[in-house]
Amino acid sequence: MNKKRIYIEVLLHKGIYKEEETGRQLYEMDEKELFELIKGDGENDGITKRCL
Repeated sequence: MNKKRIYIEVLLHKGIYKEEETGRQLYEMDEKELFELIKGDGENDGITKRCL
């Protein structure tokens, strides 16, 4: 399993499935963007949580 796939799995586990501002899906992002979503900025992470 490569880094990108692991980052996607972590974000999915956290309930994150796309970027809020652009609406891009996780698989459309590169490793750096995915890692930034995992880190977050402490406030609004710019992400949308999955509605269950």
